[in-house]
Amino acid sequence: MSNGFQKFISGKGFYLALAVCLAGAGAAAWVAVDKTIDNIEQSPLTQTPQTQQEENYSQPAEQKLENIQKDSDVPSGEAPAADDSSSKTAENSAKTPDSLSADKDDSSDDSDSSTDALPPSAQPESSSAPNESSEASAPSQQPERSVLATFSLPVSGAAITPFSGDMLVKNETLNDWRTHNGIDISAAAGSIVTASCDGIVTDVRSDPLWGNVVEVSCGEYVMTYAGLADEIPVAEEMPVSAGEVIGSVGEIPCELLLEPHLHFDVKQNGKYVDPASLAK
Repeated sequence: MSNGFQKFISGKGFYLALAVCLAGAGAAAWVAVDKTIDNIEQSPLTQTPQTQQEENYSQPAEQKLENIQKDSDVPSGEAPAADDSSSKTAENSAKTPDSLSADKDDSSDDSDSSTDALPPSAQPESSSAPNESSEASAPSQQPERSVLATFSLPVSGAAITPFSGDMLVKNETLNDWRTHNGIDISAAAGSIVTASCDGIVTDVRSDPLWGNVVEVSCGEYVMTYAGLADEIPVAEEMPVSAGEVIGSVGEIPCELLLEPHLHFDVKQNGKYVDPASLAK
């Protein structure tokens, strides 16, 4: 019989035994998988909601608050400042966004009402004070008085030779044609000559054509008094005032054929102008 079994195993019986083993293993695996599925269906996984987790996180803070209140020596009727801040923090953490926005609106209303409730003395002062101080610190800008405000002709008399500008006129003494850059004012010899406006004496000289000459600078104007007598009471760099005596009428070598007079010319910014146009 043993020989027959060995022949069976060595032949087709080996494959038949292998198939039986595989079938048994498959059946055992199926039973194990089926039981596992049944266990999963009977006890599904549970997850803790996010709100529950947040509540769990807030519990330690509340417990800490209770411990602080128990250990504090403050009477039960009064709550310490630290407890108020902790309780407010816990309340804010438990509030929803809608309630937080509502609280924010309430606080803004309270701040507005507190501002309105301030007495007039507590209201912020206007900004007029800085402006007043800046105006006070700024230098007063007053219009400068013109140097010609007190202008007057140096002698009283008639103009015997007017200002010619660019026009040539004949000089009878020199017997030639030239421009007459000033005016000749008739005045007897020795007549007092006064400064036409406030200024500084810039030159005192003796000229071969114009005789004794005094120049006075008055701002943008330079005034020349020609044909003075030898006695001149002013000197260079001396300040003079309008109406102050600067000399007397003498002779003018280049205009000796004319009656006694004073030659008076004015330059404005280096250019001759008509002195008669400056007189008031």
